[in-house]
Amino acid sequence: MKKLMAIILALAMVLALAACGNDDNSGGGKDTPPVIPNLPAIEENPVSDFEYRAIAGGIEITQYIGTRVRVGIPEAIEGVPVISIGDRAFFQTGIMEVHVPSGVTNIGRSAFSGNEALTNITMANNTINAGSLIHFGGVFWRVLEVQDGRALIITEDVTERKPYHADGGEITWEHSTVRQYLNGEFYNSFSSSEQGRIVETTIINSNNPTHGTAGGNNTTDNIFLLSIDEAQTYFTDNASRIAINANGEAIWWWLRSPSTDGDCAAFVSEDGIVRVSGYDVSDNDGGVRPALWLNL
Repeated sequence: MKKLMAIILALAMVLALAACGNDDNSGGGKDTPPVIPNLPAIEENPVSDFEYRAIAGGIEITQYIGTRVRVGIPEAIEGVPVISIGDRAFFQTGIMEVHVPSGVTNIGRSAFSGNEALTNITMANNTINAGSLIHFGGVFWRVLEVQDGRALIITEDVTERKPYHADGGEITWEHSTVRQYLNGEFYNSFSSSEQGRIVETTIINSNNPTHGTAGGNNTTDNIFLLSIDEAQTYFTDNASRIAINANGEAIWWWLRSPSTDGDCAAFVSEDGIVRVSGYDVSDNDGGVRPALWLNL
């Protein structure tokens, strides 16, 4: 804490001097901009800050019980490498920054969720593969596929609840209000540099595979929802499809595919089952998990 306070005081002095300026312009050039000091590197937390268990090949962190807001996960515990972060291990713990060691190859569902102040997660092993967790645009995303320098990603959690189509009635993805929102307000919430990494993608809107309900025209989108086929292909089991909200509650979430009729849409249930017989498109309880292709 003393070290942090010293850094803050030094920063304040630098900014104050910059505000006052320098009357000596004999150098003829512009004033040198102030140098903002960096926070010290994150040190490993003591082992006592974690609950953990032995798994095949190493240690899994199951719960963070420490008080530090800048967390350094240890490389090893009792000489055994840390290789996994369990489901919800850091959920609502108030952390602001975390360093994940290179030995970690698995990060469980919603491991870092519920921490609004968490702005930086550093992965010592920065290789991005299917299953990796990344932080982009202030949101945690799960990587579903990597190809040709791009990654298909989906938000780790439900971002909000919205109807598929606010006006109800027969509708396809092409004309739905949730598509308008994702490619309008949601897309515009990203900075211009972040938008530059989002890949505009041709979206295939297939018919419902069980009921044959028309999926409508293919579309070109920056942001989209997964289809029935994609939700079944990219997740290995029901448990991996379960998504939560900010309070840690399991929430069902929309798919873009039609259901039994044109006024219903498919969804993933609270227990992770893909439901091809869906809900009315005007249902306000539907969770939204945006997906996109990202240039790496």
